[in-house]
Amino acid sequence: MGDLACVNGKLMVPEQATVPIYDRGFLFGDSVYEVCRIYDGRCWLESDHLARLKRSLKELEFPPYDLDLLVERIYRTIRASFVKEGLVYVQVTRGVAPRTHAFPNPPVPPTEVIIVRPYDDAPSAALRKTGVPIVSRPDIRWKRCDIKTTNLLGNVLANDSAHREGAYEAVLIDAAGYVTEATHTSLLWVRDGRIEATPEGPEILIGMTRHLTVRLAAKVGIPFVETRVTLAELQAADEAILVGTSTEIMPVATVDGVPIGAGSPGPIAAKLQAAYVEELEAWLAERPSPGMRKAPATAS
Repeated sequence: MGDLACVNGKLMVPEQATVPIYDRGFLFGDSVYEVCRIYDGRCWLESDHLARLKRSLKELEFPPYDLDLLVERIYRTIRASFVKEGLVYVQVTRGVAPRTHAFPNPPVPPTEVIIVRPYDDAPSAALRKTGVPIVSRPDIRWKRCDIKTTNLLGNVLANDSAHREGAYEAVLIDAAGYVTEATHTSLLWVRDGRIEATPEGPEILIGMTRHLTVRLAAKVGIPFVETRVTLAELQAADEAILVGTSTEIMPVATVDGVPIGAGSPGPIAAKLQAAYVEELEAWLAERPSPGMRKAPATAS
């Protein structure tokens, strides 16, 4: 079938899906979201994404939310869409209420949107063989980037500017001149045989694929450390790598036109991608019984 939406439990094609104009997600960006990769009809890193969603809801002081029901609806939408290789987008808003800045009191029911769509990895797979160009942009986002909210205008502006320049992504630089992350991917770099990344904290998103990459690095014997680098230090790195839900492990060829290493995919990026594929294939081979896994406890 292809693209399919589920709004508050009701299945429909995306073109028919609507939310009221007084929805707080529409008015204030008062909402959180997650995106999962679907392989063979199953959500990759499902428990990790659900745990982050639960955390985001808690950080924004959402009322208790039924994650078990959400998982049931996600898989019902996947099955109805017949999508085997794709992406599932989940957004939960604080709900519909008269427009005032304060939270509705008493709380109102949340608005839940699920969108399942096919995803073709072939273009990304081709880019992994060559590496991609990225450019630097100032980090103008809000101060709680660790919460996965739909407040993404800073990301959007930087990413669109990068695309207009012919780049794949934009790496963000904070006011002190240090690298934070990219607009919709985590950024890693390699120096002296070890993988490095900006320390986790309020200024970067907790990346599920970054967490997986750290585990994969340990599995193949590559050290990982958290540290800060300037743009010039990033450009002098041996390798730079973007990681993300749809990106997987993407080597960076240039930053602002400056070649990273040899300007082509390096050996550590290749090891990580091979380890990623091995981990994915082992997970797919598990073939759990039909149905869905139990979700975490209700978010509160």
